[in-house]
Amino acid sequence: MSGVRRGLARSCFGPAVVAAASFAASAFARQPSVDRAAPSVFLSYSFDDEVATGPDTFAIYRNGKGRVRLSQAFHVSGYRSVEIRDVAGDGNFPELQGYFPVQGAGRLYFHFAFLTTNAAEELNVALAGPRWFQLEKDGISFWLASRGGSLTHTSGSIPKELFAVEAFVWYTVDVAYDIGAGAYDLTVHREGLEAPLVALRDQPNAARQPGSAVDKFSFVGSPYGDRSNVVYYVDDVVIGSDRGVASLPFAAPGRRKHFVDLFVEYRRQHQGRPRCLPPSGPLELGLGADEMAALAREGRLDAVEQLLAGGSPRALLSGGGESRARVFGAMGDWSAGCRALESGDAAGAQVLFAKAAAAVPEGWIYRLSSVLALAGLKRFAEADELLVSLAGGRDDPRYAVASAYIGIARGDLDRAEAWLRDPAARALDAEANPLLGLHQRGFQADVVAAVRGRLGAAFRERLEETLVTEQYYYVLLWQGQYEPAREFALRMDARLRRAGVPTSFWSERAGDACFYLRDLVRARELYGRAIEGEKDFGVLRELYLKLADIAYLTGDLATERRFREHYYGALTE
Repeated sequence: MSGVRRGLARSCFGPAVVAAASFAASAFARQPSVDRAAPSVFLSYSFDDEVATGPDTFAIYRNGKGRVRLSQAFHVSGYRSVEIRDVAGDGNFPELQGYFPVQGAGRLYFHFAFLTTNAAEELNVALAGPRWFQLEKDGISFWLASRGGSLTHTSGSIPKELFAVEAFVWYTVDVAYDIGAGAYDLTVHREGLEAPLVALRDQPNAARQPGSAVDKFSFVGSPYGDRSNVVYYVDDVVIGSDRGVASLPFAAPGRRKHFVDLFVEYRRQHQGRPRCLPPSGPLELGLGADEMAALAREGRLDAVEQLLAGGSPRALLSGGGESRARVFGAMGDWSAGCRALESGDAAGAQVLFAKAAAAVPEGWIYRLSSVLALAGLKRFAEADELLVSLAGGRDDPRYAVASAYIGIARGDLDRAEAWLRDPAARALDAEANPLLGLHQRGFQADVVAAVRGRLGAAFRERLEETLVTEQYYYVLLWQGQYEPAREFALRMDARLRRAGVPTSFWSERAGDACFYLRDLVRARELYGRAIEGEKDFGVLRELYLKLADIAYLTGDLATERRFREHYYGALTE
């Protein structure tokens, strides 16, 4: 139940882990009010087979003295369960937190089993939505806890006692949540007894909020008071629905989708005239978690997909107010602009992209699309300035594609090589070009504005000098000239080191070129060099995940897992 404190506010729109049918049966068999149509099972964990942690499965938090680990001590099925051990007063709490596609309508089914070793110690289990673990709409919908020896559920914001918990006894819990009505049925069985201990119907959800969406679950000790020394076990977690999973056409890279592979895919798809690149998630279109939950409740996710495919926004506008009209108007303009760009009308596309970006300034994909249109129009100064505003996504292959488009359209990239041959070249002198150092660290809007004021009319020329080397590198990649790209990046790295400019950017680019060449030993060395000079957490994260990719490709699964689990936690015995 980390909520805002841990800041892992991420919506999951890719496919969830598909479960085995046997666990689905155990989850739904005891629900007398369940529609017997075959349910969609989003996830099923028996914890016997390895499940990789990650953004579409679950994350493990074990800060402080507590822990979350696999255990063979107690289990319901198979031979393992998850042990969650909290330590009072250590300033933190352990947690198993899992994710599934956002559900805003229909019935959702949640099944799990738990056993505690001390009934007097607190534990908490919850289903929550995009607003995380708060008692509000789209926050906590189902909340089960053991406090003072009793199992309680919070319904209508009021904790209600169910029964006295026994230590070292397995309890199975089945929840059938009617999302639209904001009410759930709750059944709890004790091992060894046929009749349920609890069989409640139509209980108001935790916050008494009809239509409260859900997309995550949590098993934790004492997240609010840090007062629990609980040790408890969880097994056979299953979540499903009576509805299919609505899947929007977002292109989110999976754990095995390497940066270099995505760049090649985009290059293959976008040979010839430019076309729009896909958004990686709803936020890039201006759709926040609250709006996605509302659309899911209203059953309108299909209409969003139709809008992105060129349909009318009319079906989405009713009841959403001015904000919804603005966002979906921008999405409609962007979709029309993409069709214009693909047909060769870069000027018409740019008008539509600029309109969408003005309406939704946070829409990253709208500005990226404008870069492609401006490059097609040979308005390079504008394209460069817009690319700077996107520089925070430099490890995104779509940024690389846009940079390559500008370079290809510009054509005159010989300067990049000439500057490297000239040891006194102004373009590689941080004193003459203050943007050069900023580029290596990632542009910040306020800092760029200050430099613009200082440079005045020379700003655009210095900006072009700064970006043209990057564009040249990406054009080499675009053309499949991986060895020249690697050599250029290494020479840039050496030249900038002599000039006293941070070089982790070019060390990483050289590593990427080695990755293309499948010279993985050299790529690992260059990524390691980039890490040495880097302090930005986001950049470090990407570098370590690239190291994880290398380990995976070389068959070193232990190292791959170590790097990946550095960010998502580990579930081990």
